[in-house]
Amino acid sequence: MPGKEQKKLLPVLGLLAAVVAAFLILLQTPAGQKLPAAKSEEALLHSLIELSGAELRTAHVTGWVKVEGSKPGASEPGEMAGRVAGRLGLNIPACKTENWQNAYARGAKIEGELPDGSPVTVLGQVMEYPEGNITSHVMVNLAPGNYNKARIYKKQIAGALRQCGKNERVAVSLSGWIEAGLSDEDLAARAEELMRSAGATVQERTVKDNLVSLTGYSARFSRELRYAGKEVNLNVVLRRSTTGRGTYIYVASPVILTEY
Repeated sequence: MPGKEQKKLLPVLGLLAAVVAAFLILLQTPAGQKLPAAKSEEALLHSLIELSGAELRTAHVTGWVKVEGSKPGASEPGEMAGRVAGRLGLNIPACKTENWQNAYARGAKIEGELPDGSPVTVLGQVMEYPEGNITSHVMVNLAPGNYNKARIYKKQIAGALRQCGKNERVAVSLSGWIEAGLSDEDLAARAEELMRSAGATVQERTVKDNLVSLTGYSARFSRELRYAGKEVNLNVVLRRSTTGRGTYIYVASPVILTEY
């Protein structure tokens, strides 16, 4: 009897082996390399923070879109910001709002919290040029309490911004703190090591004073953008504190959209 049962299992085992082999082959292709990465990009960013020797400090999901002129309220920053904030689930009457204006632009800012306590800022801005041209943008910055939630918020922000324009950009960035003031050489070496660990090809280097910024492309991240004619989807920045007693680190995909 055991022999008969084993014979019945052979076709099943053979099929399973074929499926596993096909999957392993798929992982060697560019598309296949992105499959596992698409589910763990935030975890990969977190692993880079840990690899640098830093302690995780903050996580941010930042979105930006240029508003299409045909959209309702395209020239009204408060209306644009309110529409996006409402789509994100903010209770607008309970939010802090602010309007501002100068010679070149008008803006509106809405600050509030999601039901889970994550703070959100939505900014609408309209720039008016002397020749009569108008350019409008909407920006969102959300700070989830847990970096693992960034994947969900990334989709929500993209959907909200898509009401205003088609070419929205959403980035996830993590920041950390290293309890040591790294030298200029160490800043550069550690940044290069992090890019290599992510399988990224460096496309651009910026070294200035106490800061090193590397931007590149890695098949382990699913979405990229074009910058100076090159595809990029990973940004690593190390900056020594002004006191020299510590070092800030920032990692983001596709790039850091907030100031550091």
